[in-house]
Amino acid sequence: MDEGLLGDIPGEEPQVVESPPRRSLIHRAFRNRFDHWRAGWRLLFYMILVYALGEGGSALIKLFMADPSEAPFASWAHSVVWIVATCGLIGAALILLTGLDRRPGALLGLGFSSGWLRELGAGLAAGIGATGFLVVILLLSRSVTLGLSPDLAESLSSMPRYLFLFLVAATVEELIFRGYPLQVLAEGSRRWIAGVLLCALFTLGHADNPDVTVIGIANIFLASVMLTVLYFQTRRLWLPIALHLSWNFCQSWLWGFDVSGIKIEGQLFVMTPTGSELLNGGEFGLEGSILSTILFSAVTLGLLAKPMLRPTADVAALWAAYPAGFGLSPTEPPDAGSSMLDARSAHPPGVGSESDAIDDGQSRIEDRESSI
Repeated sequence: MDEGLLGDIPGEEPQVVESPPRRSLIHRAFRNRFDHWRAGWRLLFYMILVYALGEGGSALIKLFMADPSEAPFASWAHSVVWIVATCGLIGAALILLTGLDRRPGALLGLGFSSGWLRELGAGLAAGIGATGFLVVILLLSRSVTLGLSPDLAESLSSMPRYLFLFLVAATVEELIFRGYPLQVLAEGSRRWIAGVLLCALFTLGHADNPDVTVIGIANIFLASVMLTVLYFQTRRLWLPIALHLSWNFCQSWLWGFDVSGIKIEGQLFVMTPTGSELLNGGEFGLEGSILSTILFSAVTLGLLAKPMLRPTADVAALWAAYPAGFGLSPTEPPDAGSSMLDARSAHPPGVGSESDAIDDGQSRIEDRESSI
């Protein structure tokens, strides 16, 4: 028998396979499998930075005005609290992304590359359409009645204030639950684990809202899951922020419902519940309705079963250079256009063709199958 089949090939030096260097226990305590800082340390640094920037911003604001946190929730003054929080969350994330993680700040999901306006518009339209659809069902089922505000001028004058308030509130919540912490936890575990954990925390943050119900809590969780899926499929925050904003703004100022139990004044329409709270949500608002349960579940399951949203070519290429941020091995970057719902969902390099990627710089609805 040929000796070369059993031993070394004649005339060639035997190949020596080097095993990866063994890392010390101290090294493993600080670094993960990608040799990046572990999720726990990064989250700790993030919380410290957010607190420091937030306290610094609050102290500066108090030099010029009374404590805005003591102002009424729907006032312009209270919006300053949300602005300071937004700046702190964005600032801390950018510092850690660029300084500690050595990644571009655009990975936070607020970049202005092509397609961001379309994602923003899609989110706004989705919130308007979803709340309008539910209101039509409630009107047809005689679960509510609607009438224009008796003081239309006051209602219209309050619109910019509520629009701005819900914008900064939605931005803060999305940065907390779909921003840098979600990326960190996804790298430290798996995307679905990170998503479920932060959705649970998002729900817990609304658990003590006024007039909360069991259905309301369930719907808050389902809505959070839906927003998380939208983030993973677009890999940006524009669509989740816009949908979050338009849902809250439309159900409150436009249609006259409470927002997760929070009442506002000066709505365009005055809503009067006339039927079952199971349908109209009662004092908790549309989030307390079984109709919202069906809507959130259907949209989420539909997106999971057949992902329709894709990142733009620019965003896909950006993330392909930093796959570990989504829990993927750096040697197997994600294919442009994959939904990236799980670490196993990305195609290995070379699978698929350029036609599978988004090449027009816009997020769009696709009909083709995609692995989940």
